[in-house]
Amino acid sequence: MKKLLLLALIGVTIISCKKEKPVKDYLVFSGKIENLKKSNITLTGFRFEKKIKFDKKTDSFLDTLKIDRDGYYTLICNRKLINLYLTKTDDTGIVFNYDNADIINFEGTNTQINNYFIDKQKTWADIIVSANKYFALDEEEFLSKTEEYKDALTELSISKQLPAEFLKQEVKNIDYECLRNLSNYQDFHATLTGDKDFKVSENFPDPLDKFNYSSGDDYVNSFSYRAMLETELKRIAKEKNKEGEDLPLTYLETVQTEVTDTVAKNDLLYNSAESSITYTSDLKEFYRKFMAYSTNETHKKEITKNYNLLKTTAKGQPAPKFKNYINYDGGTTSLDDLLGHGKYLYIDVWATWCSYCKREIPLLKRLEQEYHGKNIEFVSINVDAKGNDEKWKQTIIDREMTGIQLMAGDSHLNLDWAQNFLIKGLPRFILIDPDGNIVSPNAPAPSEGERLINMFDELGI
Repeated sequence: MKKLLLLALIGVTIISCKKEKPVKDYLVFSGKIENLKKSNITLTGFRFEKKIKFDKKTDSFLDTLKIDRDGYYTLICNRKLINLYLTKTDDTGIVFNYDNADIINFEGTNTQINNYFIDKQKTWADIIVSANKYFALDEEEFLSKTEEYKDALTELSISKQLPAEFLKQEVKNIDYECLRNLSNYQDFHATLTGDKDFKVSENFPDPLDKFNYSSGDDYVNSFSYRAMLETELKRIAKEKNKEGEDLPLTYLETVQTEVTDTVAKNDLLYNSAESSITYTSDLKEFYRKFMAYSTNETHKKEITKNYNLLKTTAKGQPAPKFKNYINYDGGTTSLDDLLGHGKYLYIDVWATWCSYCKREIPLLKRLEQEYHGKNIEFVSINVDAKGNDEKWKQTIIDREMTGIQLMAGDSHLNLDWAQNFLIKGLPRFILIDPDGNIVSPNAPAPSEGERLINMFDELGI
């Protein structure tokens, strides 16, 4: 009896010492892609992005992913986009030939949904053919084609016997996609046909009729819904914004008043603040309102970092110094070389690949001519990536660029000097006074004409 009791105790001890298996909280994402010349693979989703390492020797990849939510993702392979549905713990495989991406073999629990996405893309190609042809159609044909496309997708989604919850969301996504096409029609048609005065008829369906500004599920799961919502909020903000007022600030206020869903509101506020905080004319008030409106602590930390950085390059602060930038006329030039001559510095930060930069060049040249001999110097700083010296020089020759032409030697995203101003988009114009202090970290562009001239007049330039 004692032996039996001892054996029983030993058994209990052994069982209790066994480690519990950890709960799987990841998925294994694998694939084989033939004929992939460049191994640029990225997986994106709502608030998710990860570069996937591709082995050229085996034409394959294998990665372990932790995703926050089940849902819609896109695999970007160079220029090809492949829509996927991923769930947190379900392994997914994909096999295809890059030269024939219409035929894709999927593996895993969500194969049925992912196969549906391939058929959905084919439906677009079969019915719409191309976006340019589609939006160039006259109004009656466009509406007919839109209805045909919507019906075909709805029938396709139902026929595939997709999971009930996915199907419910997908039917809404189809509807949002078509509504977004309706909302884009007037502007796209005018551009494609060259008819700048084109307006849709009074009978044209209103894509925003009964539109819900605060659907968190749709915001997360539908790109078309997000795009429509953001476009509409920007339109409302522009209407509210009075002349001379700060549009980035008005947009924050518009999101706060129009959107009640927490997920959508926080994301919209952050998307705007991440880029527009560098353009606002009232940095302190912009930051105060963002912090009051947002409830996402991670977002607040990120915007606080940007705010603290931008405070150092706000109006009245000493301008950050750049050193030894290549001068087109020979040698190198630093900011200190340009100061001490009693002149303001109007700095244009640009790149040869930037079409908006090139549009400003003729206006900048005219501005330089008008202010020639006055107390202002015009400085252009090129921020092409490394190795583009000849392209920079040739652009100066081809476009007969004047003023002081400097090359920083790297992208603005890598330059400490540029990142002190949190430069994210080009061109960027900066005005510095004769003592080296910042007048405006985001000065008006030459194309803003009167606004820029008024600033010059106020400064006595």
